[in-house]
Order: sequence, then C-alpha cells, then structure tokens
Amino acid sequence: MPKFDAILQNERRLRAFTGLDTASFTSFLPQFRSAMEHYLNHTTLDGYSREGERAITYANSPLPTPADRLLFILTYLKQNAIQEVHGQLFGMSQPNVSKWVRLLLDILNTALASQRLLPARTAAELAAQLQAETALLDPEAPPFFAMMEPNDR
Repeated sequence: MPKFDAILQNERRLRAFTGLDTASFTSFLPQFRSAMEHYLNHTTLDGYSREGERAITYANSPLPTPADRLLFILTYLKQNAIQEVHGQLFGMSQPNVSKWVRLLLDILNTALASQRLLPARTAAELAAQLQAETALLDPEAPPFFAMMEPNDR
C-alpha cells in the first residue's frame, strides 16, 4: 500500500501535487515501475554498478512503492520547491531528497523515452519533430525553418 495513499486517492490533491489526473498517473505507473526495476537490477541507489543481489525495499523506506516514488518526482518537478521543503513534505532530509531526485529523474526520463514522450531539447530536434508531423499531414509543406522570417532565425 502506498505511503502517500491520501494524496493518490484524492483526484484534486493528485492534480495539485503532480498536474496529472488519476487515470494518467495510473496509466503511466507500469512504465515507470518497469524502468525503475530495470535500473535497480543493474545500478545501486547511489548510482554505482550493482555487483550483488537486486535492491530490496526496507520497511522504513521513505518511498516504499513505485507509486510513492512517481508521486515524489512528479511533485518535485511541478512544485519546484527547494529540496529542504520537499524533504519536509515527504519526511526526509535534504541530502536524502537530493539522492532520490537524482535517481528518480533518470528513471522518469527512461520511462518517458520508452513511451516516446520526452520533449525536444534542441531547436534541431524540435524542427525535425515538427517536420515529421507536418510531412504526415501535408507532404508538400515547406520545412519549419523555411517559413521563418530571416530576423526570426
């Protein structure tokens, strides 16, 4: 059972914390869980290559379930609170928040990439993405940058 069940069960609170409704959160959770399991099978919580057995979740873990971990990282990204405040909200120290954020950002990016949901990071990626979408709609459409005025480039 998730530690932060009160937030996860309340649609309004979940949206306030993460920006997602319950359906979106629960539909993305399996991809996040899969990315997390793959990561933890090969890497320790501190980012080192795993040599021994797979990680286990302790009873006193601040984030015992995948739902808690997804809630934690999405709340961190949406609220943009300093780590000290985020730690107070989730009952952990600032150094612990820093460790979990670093770990869960990698896992979240992997899960988003597996669903092809990562945003474009550069103008070239965005242009290629827009051109691919435009080509699907209208094969005769000019490239994105060709439509821009010279002073807009």
